[in-house]
Amino acid sequence: MKTRTKILSAFLVASSLALAVPLTAQAERGMGGCGGPVAMHKGGGMEGPGRDGMMRQLRGLDLSEAQRDQIFELKHAQMPKMREQMKVVRGLRDQLRDAATADAYDAAKVKALTEQQADAMASMMQMRLAHEHAVFQVLTPEQRETLSKRRDARSDMRKGEGRGMMRGGPDADV
Repeated sequence: MKTRTKILSAFLVASSLALAVPLTAQAERGMGGCGGPVAMHKGGGMEGPGRDGMMRQLRGLDLSEAQRDQIFELKHAQMPKMREQMKVVRGLRDQLRDAATADAYDAAKVKALTEQQADAMASMMQMRLAHEHAVFQVLTPEQRETLSKRRDARSDMRKGEGRGMMRGGPDADV
């Protein structure tokens, strides 16, 4: 009986650690820099204000306190709008899923829903880019130059990666 208790205890400790490690990593990502607990999904091509790529890029630019305050205000002014738009996208995605599993396929309804979803996603992208532009305007010319150099270096690095599973293989242009 003692052996069984020891095994059960070891299993509980191991499973607790297995669950805690990913949650800890998630929490650390959300707490770093300007990111917050609001996590927009990456799968949809949207980084959003919660996991904003622009915010990560600002690290190391030696922002003044006034710049930090301005960027904070810009980011948090956008959050409710982005959240509402995300609700629209999720609702449309749910409707599309329901349409796919319905007894009868309604092509006209699916077409309308996909067009609405594309419009909603485009609207989110436009909001994100407007936000990035506003943040960029807060930066000094030197900070803008540093940011541009970082983006160029990252772009150059990505060009060498290839596309998807064909990394290291032929370029997309070939």
